[in-house]
Amino acid sequence: MFDTASARVYVDKERKIEFLPYELDLLNKLGLAARSLDGDFKTQEDALNDQLRVALPTGFSKDTAVSGVLAKLIPETPLSDLPSKEDIEKHAVWRDEEQTELDRLVEESKNDPAAMARLRREAKQALATVRGNISDCESKIGDAAIRALSEKQKDAVRKREAAEAAASELFKEQPIPDIGSETWGQMLKYARDFAMEVFSDREAPQISTAGRCVLCQQELDDDASARLKAFDEYLEDRAAADAAAAKKGFEQAATLVLNYSIKSQQEVGTLLAGFSALDDDSKAFAVKICAYFEKAIARLTLLKKALGESEFKNLDKLEPLPDLPVDLIYADEKKLADDSEEFDRLAADDQESLKRALRIAELNDRKKLSQEIVVILDRRAKLEERLKIGGCRGLCQLTPITRQITLRRRKLLTPSLKDALKDELSALRHTHIPVDLNDRGDLGNSIVEVALSAQQRVANNSEVLSEGEQRGLALACFLAELEEIGRDHGIIVDDPVSSLDHSRMQSVACRLAEEAAKGRQVIVFTHNILFHHMLSSEARRVQVACHEEWMSSLGGSRFGIIDDAQKPRQMKDVSKRLAEIDDDFRELSDSQYDHTDESFREPVVGLYTQLRDTWERIVEEILLNKAVQRFRPEIMTQRLEEACIDPKNDYPLIFEGMKRCSHYSGHDLAENLPDQLPEADDIIKDIEALKAFSDMASQRKKALRKSGRYEDGVKAILL
Repeated sequence: MFDTASARVYVDKERKIEFLPYELDLLNKLGLAARSLDGDFKTQEDALNDQLRVALPTGFSKDTAVSGVLAKLIPETPLSDLPSKEDIEKHAVWRDEEQTELDRLVEESKNDPAAMARLRREAKQALATVRGNISDCESKIGDAAIRALSEKQKDAVRKREAAEAAASELFKEQPIPDIGSETWGQMLKYARDFAMEVFSDREAPQISTAGRCVLCQQELDDDASARLKAFDEYLEDRAAADAAAAKKGFEQAATLVLNYSIKSQQEVGTLLAGFSALDDDSKAFAVKICAYFEKAIARLTLLKKALGESEFKNLDKLEPLPDLPVDLIYADEKKLADDSEEFDRLAADDQESLKRALRIAELNDRKKLSQEIVVILDRRAKLEERLKIGGCRGLCQLTPITRQITLRRRKLLTPSLKDALKDELSALRHTHIPVDLNDRGDLGNSIVEVALSAQQRVANNSEVLSEGEQRGLALACFLAELEEIGRDHGIIVDDPVSSLDHSRMQSVACRLAEEAAKGRQVIVFTHNILFHHMLSSEARRVQVACHEEWMSSLGGSRFGIIDDAQKPRQMKDVSKRLAEIDDDFRELSDSQYDHTDESFREPVVGLYTQLRDTWERIVEEILLNKAVQRFRPEIMTQRLEEACIDPKNDYPLIFEGMKRCSHYSGHDLAENLPDQLPEADDIIKDIEALKAFSDMASQRKKALRKSGRYEDGVKAILL
């Protein structure tokens, strides 16, 4: 397919060589297959990577056989080091015997120094967590915090009242009461911010300088502007600013309380369960801590209710929190830390305890692995599949294939393609364009580019070549590639002679006819009637069948319609033109034609224009027998055999007919000539005169044809 779009590619872009010799095509298809496989493998690899991002089950001990196996189930492990399915299953065996052994060892280890150390470390961590929660609780809802919150609320009230008093004094002459209230101030602040946004190009304060009120949209007079300016200045006043800051400070403190939450008594009890189990003193202390949290939750509930209902007087009536010094908790933490260190020291010297602890860890991991075996084996299978896919992708690399294609292409294809391009440029008369053909391999494809042979590198050939040279070069490249696709493949060529001169158009017609003569189907779309005739002539010259179709647009969505009736008028013969003239006159008559009505001038002019060019076509088609035709480059001398001109009688009739047609077909008339339209009877006479002359000339031509060929002996004919 050759069209404007592909022409630009031939001239300026690198492109794939689509039609290759069998050997290169085989390698090219191998590259395409490898690239397709690599794409499929990558899709699978990406899906597996997403699945492998999910973490493995946790809770396994360190330094056990199971943890050593699981440590290898990561994407970085080579396939050779990946544990086998059998190896994983071997570590997941769990029978009643293993469970009995684990229960016995756990019971024996209850008094082990290592177990005692672990219990105390866990208890210490629980106490540290609780201590942090109590400190946070005291800072948020302790007595000092409540007093600070109450003071912020009272300060906000005092400063708001002061601001309202100042506003009342400033604006006491205004007709609307309560100017200076909190609601009014908030409304004014929003209005001021909005004015700054929509009138950003005006001088501050925009709420008064914009010339229009941002609330009611009315124009501002001088008094209104001054009033709004005073309101704006009030917002910047110390009293109003202090009131806004105090309100904001209280709201922030209240928000912290409203968003605060405390652990429940049950949660604290669960957290301290290990600590409570150490001894009676620890148990009693844990009960005391839980009671603190119960009181704290009750206080927080009442405090949120007071803030939500704005019952600020109730802030001073809250029941105090229990006295629970944080120092006591910290002291217990210190004692537990010392005890755990002592038990760790004892455990280090107890080899039996160490062996028992290691065996318990091993058994616990085996038991957990037996419970998670399905998940672990699935992870192992996905890792193996991913590693194998990675190996497959490595085998799909295109570099070796591309290298081999380049070697074979430069031996088999490039020389012939260069020679073909040189021949086509010569055939199309574009040998003056200094071009060279460059090729390279790219991801399994063969890429070719036409470059100008210039001392300076040209970015785009189209920047140097004319429109006609670009079209000729592109067509030469297209025709050069045809040698590689075989003669069984058809081609479609769309408007190939755009911007070409007459001689090069003839060369293109000759080349396309030659391609058709090779047995190839050639389909040509063209708007150029001269080129159409050139193609027809070249087809006759090389003796190939030539079929014509005329396409047109009928308006709206009806385009590309194949209809012989829609062919251009200059392509229609005399008989069809006479039929159209009859149709147009009939339509004129049906419209109640009146020669005094100027609205009929346009259709009358069109009708006489048809009469005039039909007189001309009679001369070309009948009198000269198409020996010389418009839009055809050749003169067909053999057609003169049936030329039938009678100069003495024909010329007066043609002269008078053309003269009358010219009078009504658009010529600018002299001032003293009448400009009336012809009457209907006169139009009929002019049409009949044209028909009569056409019939007479046609009969004369038939008689001449019957008289015999010159080569066979001419019979005398009196003209």
